[in-house]
Amino acid sequence: MNAVILRQGGYAPDALPASQVRDVARWLEQATVATPAPGVDQVLIKVKAAMVNPSDLAFIQGGYGQPRVEGAPAGFEGVGTVVAGNGAYAQSLIGTRVAFVAAGSGAWAQYVAADAAVVIPLRPDLRDEDGAALIVNPLTAAAMVDLVPESGAFIASGAASQLGKLMAGLARET
Repeated sequence: MNAVILRQGGYAPDALPASQVRDVARWLEQATVATPAPGVDQVLIKVKAAMVNPSDLAFIQGGYGQPRVEGAPAGFEGVGTVVAGNGAYAQSLIGTRVAFVAAGSGAWAQYVAADAAVVIPLRPDLRDEDGAALIVNPLTAAAMVDLVPESGAFIASGAASQLGKLMAGLARET
């Protein structure tokens, strides 16, 4: 399968802020790799769309909280259709369009393995672009707004971004 893979493994001390990344060729390359096999209680998903978040840009540079694996596909989240499953629940999802967090194989590939228990089945009227952004940014927004009671206020420099809009909506509710 085609994938965008990591050129280096481990950590790196010189990661740039996501806003300064202009060219990812130093860290990524297109390659043909084996299609992952779903592990126990995992699904295999044919990827339709995948996000590029600041956390992805930190990760591919080696500046994130987990080490890179050289040669592994990059990308944390996306949307696609379950095409295979390992286990009863995983098999029941075959044919279902889901949002996912990649488990061991990244989202920037034609296929990805993900834990069946944490994929999110999507309504037919939800666009792929929205489904692909259903996990990382909402969890980040919830974590950021959770810090607000300590200070009583917050400033969002990217208030018109998806993350900023999510934070504003959550802040109004708290």
